[in-house]
Amino acid sequence: MDLETQVTYIRTMTTTIINDVQPKAVMTPDEVARWNELPADEQLVRLRAALQRGIDSGPADVTMDRIWAKIRARHPDAKL
Repeated sequence: MDLETQVTYIRTMTTTIINDVQPKAVMTPDEVARWNELPADEQLVRLRAALQRGIDSGPADVTMDRIWAKIRARHPDAKL
């Protein structure tokens, strides 16, 4: 085969949805349902990984007051 010959690949798409839901503070009803479908040990693995990412991110220079001010600027109806 010539190295300069272009080959077209056709890949079949599947409709299987991978349950890639991750833990977070506010989840949609769909995310909650998918989370609840996960086995408990998988939930723990994902929760521990999320906590570790937070620990590894290091300290932030933004205060909660500044975060809330930005949220209120974008969403005036946001509540504490």
